[in-house]
Amino acid sequence: MMTLNFMRFIDFWVGIPLCFFLTVFNKLTGLFRSKKDTAPNPRKILFLKPSEMGGIVLSYPLIRRMQAAYPQAQFFFVTFECNRQIFDVLDIIPLKKIYTIRDTTFSQFVHDVFAVIAGMRKEKVDVVLDLEFFSRFTAILSYLSSAPKRIGFDRFSFEGLYRGDLVTHKVIYNPQKHISEMFLAFSQVVASVAKVTPDLIERQCMDDQDRPQYQVQQPAIDAMREKLIRMGVPAASRMMLMNLGDGVLALREWPFESFVTLGKKIVAQKDCFVLLIGTENCKTKARQFCQALGKDVCLDLTGQTQIFELFALFDIADALIANDCGLAHLASMTSIKQYVLFGPESPGIFAPLGEHIHIFYSQWPCSPCLSVFNHRVSTCKNNICIQQIRPDDVFQAIQSR
Repeated sequence: MMTLNFMRFIDFWVGIPLCFFLTVFNKLTGLFRSKKDTAPNPRKILFLKPSEMGGIVLSYPLIRRMQAAYPQAQFFFVTFECNRQIFDVLDIIPLKKIYTIRDTTFSQFVHDVFAVIAGMRKEKVDVVLDLEFFSRFTAILSYLSSAPKRIGFDRFSFEGLYRGDLVTHKVIYNPQKHISEMFLAFSQVVASVAKVTPDLIERQCMDDQDRPQYQVQQPAIDAMREKLIRMGVPAASRMMLMNLGDGVLALREWPFESFVTLGKKIVAQKDCFVLLIGTENCKTKARQFCQALGKDVCLDLTGQTQIFELFALFDIADALIANDCGLAHLASMTSIKQYVLFGPESPGIFAPLGEHIHIFYSQWPCSPCLSVFNHRVSTCKNNICIQQIRPDDVFQAIQSR
């Protein structure tokens, strides 16, 4: 599988010169193009959000707003193959209109990128909304779609973050606003002919209807309960879900020892059981964790749950304890209590939306050091910001709720 660092390398060394070339080409060909408004009533609207399942969940309010504003339009989405399952539960884009890109090998990635470009051009998409922050890759995809309206974040007077001048409608990225609000800002510029200044004319407000919610079906709940009993989880147990982190962005993960300390406090309570969830990359940590707590009070489910099973777990379990990750955003679609640990990123920007979420954030003076402006790359080797969160404090919060 292509690593995050490799994709950043390609995005920088290939993306910058390609964005520059396409920008020059676009300026030159623009001398001969008509300046009239194109797609005043778009028929086909496409969203670009290849990475981050949590970001897709946070884009839900924008998609719903766009569907309400343009009820006759067809909607499409481009994402990585690993994120496709989320659309089974979000149920906002028809599955046949979701383009996926595999990121397992570079050859598959290149093949699928060209297939996506061909598909967008064949559909004659009217509007593309690029929901990545300052990715050159998606800026290039947006331009090559040939859509007459291309909406995306722009740096304006910020230094760095260059990705050419390939969008027709520029939205300023505000680092003091939650990203779901910034996504909603896209909806207010679609109807304009062009957008080249940072000012926005409306304040974006959300209500409960803007947040995605998922109701787990009873057969799925019953099947998961039976599965857990077969795997040794007592039926009367109070179940706590934990995600220890998969190492993709290790800097934002709570120390393993802190999870172990918290886990021991939890299972010391009467009839408490810990279930570990996450991707296959969590396996090594999960095995060590269960050894530390004892297999009679801990079950490793990492890499073993399909998305509908995961939501059944959210319905059955008492709480989820997790780092800032996509799982927390998925859980926000249900009523499970959450305890989410933030360190080098800001919960004010990326926290899951919902009423049952308790955020732990130390407010350390060097945090956040991972942000949109540095493509989530930091030279920090000691994430003291998240180490400052004490297992005792998390345990007390769980007990009080």
